[in-house]
Amino acid sequence: MAIISISEAKHSGAGRLAVELRTRLGLRVVHWEEAIAAARRYGLSEQEMYRGLDMPGNVFERFTRRKERYVLAMQAVLGERFENGDGIYCGLAGQFLFHGLCNVFKVRVVAPMEYRTAAAMADLGLSYDEAVRFLGEADERRAKWGRQVFSADLNNPDLYDLVVNLEHMSVSTAADMITGILRRKDFPEDCARQFGNFALEKRVIAALYFNSPYRADSIDVKAEDGVVRLSGGREFEESRAAVVDFVSRVQGVKKVVTSAGEVASVDAALDSQSGLSTRDTRAREVMLPPESYPHCNLSCTIREAIVALSASAVKLPDGYIMIPRYVLVVGDDDELKGIVSRRELLKGLVPQLKQMQESEQRIRELVPFGGGTPSELQIRWTSLFSRGALEASNHSVASIMAPIRGTVQVDDSLSTVISTMLRHGVDLVPVLEGRKVAGVILMTNVFDIVAQFILEHGGSGRQGEAP
Repeated sequence: MAIISISEAKHSGAGRLAVELRTRLGLRVVHWEEAIAAARRYGLSEQEMYRGLDMPGNVFERFTRRKERYVLAMQAVLGERFENGDGIYCGLAGQFLFHGLCNVFKVRVVAPMEYRTAAAMADLGLSYDEAVRFLGEADERRAKWGRQVFSADLNNPDLYDLVVNLEHMSVSTAADMITGILRRKDFPEDCARQFGNFALEKRVIAALYFNSPYRADSIDVKAEDGVVRLSGGREFEESRAAVVDFVSRVQGVKKVVTSAGEVASVDAALDSQSGLSTRDTRAREVMLPPESYPHCNLSCTIREAIVALSASAVKLPDGYIMIPRYVLVVGDDDELKGIVSRRELLKGLVPQLKQMQESEQRIRELVPFGGGTPSELQIRWTSLFSRGALEASNHSVASIMAPIRGTVQVDDSLSTVISTMLRHGVDLVPVLEGRKVAGVILMTNVFDIVAQFILEHGGSGRQGEAP
């Protein structure tokens, strides 16, 4: 099979076509919103990515070539999402992101302005004039983006293998046509291997650009069958050993080769001793399943959350038993809604504390520049054993839960996990599959493997040099 890249002029029907193709071919669909969200692993916010990929660049971005970095992040993410060399990408720039790969079938979906206007009105609740203005601005913005980043006209049919006009063709008919073409098309046998090399190469370059202290533009990277060849000038040679060590730990790298010879990619001894690999593995490989960590429904009470927390013990991969500190709160659809700590549970038993905090918040909103510090409420120990505390324990846990400050997806790397923990100051990161909870990763087991490495190897190398 192949990777089907579907782009469109906004509201032409690409999303519906992707769904139809998934039904017929059983391929995974990745929308550009999902890929943008996954680019968090490289320290890029979703807002940055949206601006970088959907809007023409300003003078600073063009001068610093930041747009190309956004594209690199997308290529690295999509390379992981389509690791088997097949799938459906629905979104902007697929014709460029996968340029030169022989297993990509590039589709452009178009439709007349009246068709698109009606779709925008229905999808976004716009008036006719608002929809026309919205689409006109979107078309102009994307045309500028294509010219600035790729020096190309997005409407040029030469960029695509197939252009589909949905004015007089149903989405179902278009899907049947594309399916028929793909089943008859002969892709070169080497296409899957070519895509695998492309995916690994982009992942290594992105890791160097976004997650390392090294000058990525001074390093030439070539990947072939899991072997990464590194070369460069004087700047690369000065930090060669450290760069090699860094690259060897990128997911999918089997070994690293430089002009100085082949370098082993993994510290096998450390790997065999630990529950977590020193490789940049995926979240799904190290997470605890949701049933192993306390959780309750959004409709549960504070008391039920306390029961869930008190009756739980978490067994880590190395057999260590720990007492959990949080309760995950999920909805009826298994989507993660929030998190409750022991601290929040205790605060929930003191209703006057919440009332006072709300009062202070209202005062700060009215007098934003007022002086002074929030007043302190003296909580009496005996109040936690009062009738008021018992009554408060029957309140919904939704009234005290905190919003989730950071999550990762099951296919995100441990680089993303630790970055999320440190950026948001949390020691538990929920792992999601789509919007549903698939597991959790605790700072405890992440820290333990790093601590083991430092304690065992920290004295073996010279300062500033990888062991």
